[in-house]
Amino acid sequence: MRKLFLAICFIFSLLPNISSSAIRSMSNMYEAQNASSEDKLKISQELLAEKQYFRNMSQEQMREYLKDRLFQVVLTELDEGDGLGGDGAINVQKSAQQRELKAQNKKSIFEKIYDKAMNNLLNITEPKPAAKLYTDEQNDTLNMRPQAADEAEKLQLQQMMQRQAWLNSNVPMIDVALPPYNQKTLVPAQEHIPYLFSRIELLPDGLVKITDTIIVVANGQKIKESILRAFPKFVFDREGNRQKVDFNLINVSINGTPVDYKLSDRNNYVFMEPAQKLELAPGVYEFQFDYTVDNQLFSYSDFDEFYWNLTGSVWNMIISRAGAAVILPPNTQSLGQIALSGYNGYWREDTVKISQEQNNVLGFVSQTPLFIGQAMQIIVSLPKGAVSNISWSKKFLRLINAHGDVIFSVFGFASIFLSYLFSWKYIKKNKNISIKGISKDATLLRYLIKGNVDKKTFGAFLLELYRKNIIDIEENDNNILLVKKTDNLASLSKNEKKALQTLFSGEKAILNINSFSLPKLNKAIEIIKQSVLSKIKRLIFKLNGGYIFFSVAMLVFTEASIAYLNYDFAYNFSFLLLSTIMLTFCLWLFQKKIQTPWKNRTAHISAIVLALITAFVMLAVVNLFTIIIIALILIVIQEYSKLYAQRDGLLAAYVHEAQNYATLLKNKADAISLGKDFLKNQAAILALDCESQYQPIEQNKHIYKLDIVNRLIDKL
Repeated sequence: MRKLFLAICFIFSLLPNISSSAIRSMSNMYEAQNASSEDKLKISQELLAEKQYFRNMSQEQMREYLKDRLFQVVLTELDEGDGLGGDGAINVQKSAQQRELKAQNKKSIFEKIYDKAMNNLLNITEPKPAAKLYTDEQNDTLNMRPQAADEAEKLQLQQMMQRQAWLNSNVPMIDVALPPYNQKTLVPAQEHIPYLFSRIELLPDGLVKITDTIIVVANGQKIKESILRAFPKFVFDREGNRQKVDFNLINVSINGTPVDYKLSDRNNYVFMEPAQKLELAPGVYEFQFDYTVDNQLFSYSDFDEFYWNLTGSVWNMIISRAGAAVILPPNTQSLGQIALSGYNGYWREDTVKISQEQNNVLGFVSQTPLFIGQAMQIIVSLPKGAVSNISWSKKFLRLINAHGDVIFSVFGFASIFLSYLFSWKYIKKNKNISIKGISKDATLLRYLIKGNVDKKTFGAFLLELYRKNIIDIEENDNNILLVKKTDNLASLSKNEKKALQTLFSGEKAILNINSFSLPKLNKAIEIIKQSVLSKIKRLIFKLNGGYIFFSVAMLVFTEASIAYLNYDFAYNFSFLLLSTIMLTFCLWLFQKKIQTPWKNRTAHISAIVLALITAFVMLAVVNLFTIIIIALILIVIQEYSKLYAQRDGLLAAYVHEAQNYATLLKNKADAISLGKDFLKNQAAILALDCESQYQPIEQNKHIYKLDIVNRLIDKL
């Protein structure tokens, strides 16, 4: 009931004669004679006060008073019987016809339209405006309800009830000066918009120039930091095709003072909002927005069509008066026009008055206020060719604005895909290229030449520890012993330290290789396996880093280009980037293999659902085709990265170098066995299966451990 009461109150700010409804005015003697005794007493008291006022005047004051009154005298037509032509009458006025003609000449287009609407508001005998779209006679496509006489009667009754409710209420009122002549009008002192008028000019090149004048009554509730204009980013034609609208903000002023505003966009809406925080004290403000709109016209085979949502998005306030003047290109008349107001899915045509002000000027005004959630839409059909001076540069800019996200995403996908394709062909062609500085890590060499981690990898690890003088490997009475020689483990990696600590737990420095120590050995073998795989991943990432960096950079550049097409670059870029990260996670989750079947299915279903939700959210910023292209880019990056990680990919050259190293160890076995190089290469000799070429001799028998390690491996 409270909301309904406020709605009733706001409606009658629409009626210009309400401002004087609370005061009973007596303009002639007939009314005075028929007045009540209380009114007569009041009139008598006022006359006595006026006489007393004149008696107290000095001669100079009376002269100035008469001079001022006579200065304002104009000729008029008087009726002897109306009480104004009696003895001593000095009230000289223009005739009612002269006053009305003068007032009409002063009125703006909006005021003329508004007056016509008001004259018909409570008159159901006058036919309703038949605003038809002549190029399409079927109103069912516009979701309009058919007009009916009973609806008009209901509207009349509703207006009368609301008017009476206003007169009986104690709603505080204020005077607001409405454009263009700052005529004061009584409106409720509640937060609302008493006046919204748009001047819309359709230029020959298809650009639409708009000036919005909005009067706002603010009391610090909803309007604390200025107002903003919100518009849909996309519009749809009759066939459901989507067009992206391009806005250009020229100027914004508040009470005639320019204010810094900016364009920003959030999802499906474009906002004109203050560039900096702007606090408004309670009061009455006049906002003026000057801006241009492109790509707001629809082109069909026989005609063009202009569509405009006058109120933009839905305001969170009541709009008492809403109207617009649409100026068509020179020498152009509309083929048809229609205006609708109401809620989404419930539009009415009979609540908007349409008039032809000039040959190329149409007027639109809502006959009833627009409540919270309501909007007003205008559609004007133009002859084909009325908008024809569109340059190629503008057509290109429209193409980029409408489909730039698809164009840039295709370009990014092509760049990444072709670079990977050419790189893969180059790698396959040059797989035997020599690598300088190949790692002499025996465990890594074992993986390169075998493609996996086995027990010999663990033996190579023990020989590396022996070379670094961390442990000693001994054999006593067929017992193989590992002896820890130092606690200085700085040369070892984290996993290698962990494996050594597993072998020598606590204060123990000797490990006897037997069935009792087998659990420790197996655990250490597993740690070394993870260590080797980690080294391989780091190597692959190092080799693949350039390709990954290039592809990710191209993806980021693509999304930055798409975000640059929007007004708020930072918001849209971060939005796309976070959405891409979410899609990457969904792709990883979908491909992850989990041993438990139900967990695996749950992961796959979750990945699909999250991907669909992410794609749906991304539709607010980019086209569906763009989302598909971004997903394909992620798949290409992932699949090619896996391809490069294979032994015949980026590792091919390293595998070839490991094989060459094995050949070198075999060919140089005699020389290496005699010198200090044997200790350096002993772990690699085992890892590359070259130990058959090396036998213990006098020069190396004190450091030769290949036979003991092989027997240790056999025990495992």
